[in-house]
Amino acid sequence: MKPSKIYIKIFLSFLLILIVTEILIFALFGIIMGQYFKSEFDHYASAQVMMVKEVIDSKINTTPDVELSQNEALKDFIRDWAEALGAQVWLQDSDGQLVAKSFSGDLPTAQIKLRSDQWRDFGHFKLRHGHRKGSELYAVIPIEVKAGKSAELHVFFAKREPAHPEERFGLGLGIIGVVIALLVMPVSRLISKPINELRHSAQRIAEGDLSHRATVKRKDEIGKLGRAFNHMADRLEKMIRGGRELTAHISHELRTPLARIRIAEEMLREKLEQNNDKDLDRYLNEIREDVAELDELIGRILTLSKLDLKEKALSFQPVNPVDLMQVLLNRLKPALHQKNLSLTTEFSFEPPLWGDPDALQTAFSNLLENAIKYSPPGGRVSVAIKAVGEEMELLVTNTADKIPEEDLEKIFEPFHRVRTKKEAGFGLGLAIVRKTIEAHGGTIEACNAEEGFRIQVRLPRNPAEEGA
Repeated sequence: MKPSKIYIKIFLSFLLILIVTEILIFALFGIIMGQYFKSEFDHYASAQVMMVKEVIDSKINTTPDVELSQNEALKDFIRDWAEALGAQVWLQDSDGQLVAKSFSGDLPTAQIKLRSDQWRDFGHFKLRHGHRKGSELYAVIPIEVKAGKSAELHVFFAKREPAHPEERFGLGLGIIGVVIALLVMPVSRLISKPINELRHSAQRIAEGDLSHRATVKRKDEIGKLGRAFNHMADRLEKMIRGGRELTAHISHELRTPLARIRIAEEMLREKLEQNNDKDLDRYLNEIREDVAELDELIGRILTLSKLDLKEKALSFQPVNPVDLMQVLLNRLKPALHQKNLSLTTEFSFEPPLWGDPDALQTAFSNLLENAIKYSPPGGRVSVAIKAVGEEMELLVTNTADKIPEEDLEKIFEPFHRVRTKKEAGFGLGLAIVRKTIEAHGGTIEACNAEEGFRIQVRLPRNPAEEGA
């Protein structure tokens, strides 16, 4: 499953903070440990020098009359100490003459040509080391031989392999960072999961499931947001259901007086049949037409309310849309002949289509009645049903006037009437059609075609598979 954007943002934020923190820790380690190692080295070097000076002084003072170059005990100590240190050690007198050395060959003078500013003077010895890790280390220790005479003990460590403790520390820090980054992933998902659930709940409510509520168990700010969301959904559901129920109740209440008017009209017509009064008959016909129009309006309002309230669950079963359409066209032949409309059909869809036959018949009937009603006399109506992939496509086209582009989407809204239409209407037929098509998982669109005006309907063969 593709991670959500909020999950990615939380993860990257944690990761950025982790990287910055590790960089700061590494830098702080380098500064503090560098100063610590330098201080410890100075103490260690001073202690070693003092110890060596004391040993050499004792070797010299034990045999004060023996020349340095003849002092075998001193030479043995220098060799043993150099071997223990892994260094090159030699002793020079005050005239610069070599007295003793721990190695064969020439002195490493080419490697220790140094400037005076490269020395660190500790008082009882001088030290120089390279700036890079693993570079050479060179120390000069002054030795008192006799009164008025001195010598210098030279200790040289050639370039050596650095220990690189900071690299090991950095590697360990990197491993810790990777482990924390892996732990951040489920933490980020844990934080983003309730937000995604809220988004899913909002989509469910937007799709018409007003009873759906978000599952909220948290006590933090996200939990408060979820409870506020549910409270908002409760209020919206009450408002929307109240409006829909009011419409439904009005429709039911209006039908009662209309029924009484119809009965009264029939009784009045019976009483006045013998009078043969044309004016009375005309008035009665107008009453009958008005009552029929109101009854149709209320019926459509009631149908739309039921679709909104989802009072009647759709009963899906195999349907042949071509058969449904042919039955309706046969029923509407008188209306076509009355306006002298030509009819063109193209049916190539192979059944079945899963749907509610009654709901689809009502929707198809509204589409055909709308096409006939708004076609000019002598015009043309065409109906096509064909397969497009795993969907059924229904095209209903008539030679009506073209509709302004800004009204194409609005014609599916309840009680919306296009300003250019001269024929009377309630603006509910296409609203009922859209509700029915959407309940079947389909889509409906209106467009201006070369021939006039067209309605396009797409329905999946099996809405259950389409939503899976």
